[in-house]
Amino acid sequence: MKKTEHEIQNEIRVAVGTTQVATLFRANVGEAWTGICRRMNWIPDRVVIDGARRFQSGLPVGFPDLFGFQTIEVTPEMVGRKLAVFAFLEVKKPGGRTNKAQEKMHAFLHEAGAVGGIARSAEEAVTLLQRL
Repeated sequence: MKKTEHEIQNEIRVAVGTTQVATLFRANVGEAWTGICRRMNWIPDRVVIDGARRFQSGLPVGFPDLFGFQTIEVTPEMVGRKLAVFAFLEVKKPGGRTNKAQEKMHAFLHEAGAVGGIARSAEEAVTLLQRL
């Protein structure tokens, strides 16, 4: 049975946490409706929204599924301070492909010095994040 991206993402989160190669968070996005809500007493679990307005919440288009940081120790020439380097993973199931917005975002992040890429398994994710 083939794994879903969600299942692969959960395996990656466990593997990255176990190896402590980075600290990652799941990027959540969504959309909903806002307005004045009235409960429909005669219909259970039903509300009416007066003046309904749709809104979207989350991150920019193309943002990776998982993001966070790696803590690195700077060389003695840099006073031994620790820095957080942005880390990201785009989770895809085997055969899954990125879209143009994701490719553009990945290029932007790499250009800025971030570590990460596309991961199709927990092992691939850990390897990507160990490249720093």
